[in-house]
Amino acid sequence: MPPYPGFSRYNKPYGQVTHWCGKERKALRQVIVPVVAGILLNPSASQWFPLTGALMCVKNFVYIHLMAQYRYHTEAPIEYIENYLEEFHCHKDVFGGVCASKSTKKVSEDLKTRLTLGKLEELENDPDWNNSSAGAKSCCIDEDTTTIMSEIVPHLVDESDNNFVKMHLLNNFLDHIRQLGNLLNVSSDLQENAMMDPKQAYR
Repeated sequence: MPPYPGFSRYNKPYGQVTHWCGKERKALRQVIVPVVAGILLNPSASQWFPLTGALMCVKNFVYIHLMAQYRYHTEAPIEYIENYLEEFHCHKDVFGGVCASKSTKKVSEDLKTRLTLGKLEELENDPDWNNSSAGAKSCCIDEDTTTIMSEIVPHLVDESDNNFVKMHLLNNFLDHIRQLGNLLNVSSDLQENAMMDPKQAYR
């Protein structure tokens, strides 16, 4: 996308960004929904359900993010946020495999390595393997890789969940808005100060 007022282009591809600053987040919220919707143009039958769930999840998350920043709230926008939050939680499991812990990912990588070595051993023991052309070998390896990934992905999803602190924080936004008027009045200083003593004791 070309730059225009209110939108700053990224200096790196999305997958290479390791630290998101405020300017990058603001730019992302402007383009993420149409980008995800663009992926849905020609999905296969197996891709339709997860991609639709991903779009609904991202769309509702962006709506929550935008509406929570209103400076003044009545019950109507608060009710909208509640509905968006409920729909977000209905579809968030589509990202289950992405939220895997380091230990789960390590187990999955070990499983992938074992399955890959097993498949290669099977191919090398096949008497027709050495007589096959390079194209046939490549095609066979691609099929095996697809099979291996289809076994690993369910393991990642089963061992992962969205049960982490920042997900629970969304449920507290509405309480903060009702108590303090808007989220700009929320300060994290109290919680951070309360954590200083345990941190120092830990050190």
